[in-house]
Amino acid sequence: MSFLICRIAHCLILSALLLALSVMACHAVESRSKTPTSSAKKKLLLFAKNPATWAIVKGGASGKMVYRESSGAFSLSAAGLRPRSAYAMIRYADAPPKAEILARGESDVRGNLELNGVWRNWTRKFWLVSGEDVVGLPGEAGSLRAWRPERYLFEEKQIGIPCQCPEPEEP
Repeated sequence: MSFLICRIAHCLILSALLLALSVMACHAVESRSKTPTSSAKKKLLLFAKNPATWAIVKGGASGKMVYRESSGAFSLSAAGLRPRSAYAMIRYADAPPKAEILARGESDVRGNLELNGVWRNWTRKFWLVSGEDVVGLPGEAGSLRAWRPERYLFEEKQIGIPCQCPEPEEP
């Protein structure tokens, strides 16, 4: 009889151990899936700003750039822009008038713009500027030849800095 009790106790302990290991394994997989990786999509919000105060213009033009640092692929969706106007997405490195051009495009009749491309250096400031105000081709160094910030979209904050930014409405 004592052999049977030992055998049942042994089975119960073994079952409890297997159950605990299963729960721990599931928890580890779940934790890993919630941990952001460098291949995860990131976003940068862009807004029209008042050049006198640099405050976001409520109800003004806005955009969202979604990118993956690992691949460099990005897409920008913007709304509220000047209709049928040329725009350039630039990386501005605080060295006027130098800028690196990520992409160029033209807004549609409703003032919406979609840009896509590949970029590798996700540092500094990213702006959407009037295409007329910048010289150069995508993937090259360019320069700002005019400064008309009332036509531009600026990032709420530089990449890598936490932000409580208002989410732009979808176009």
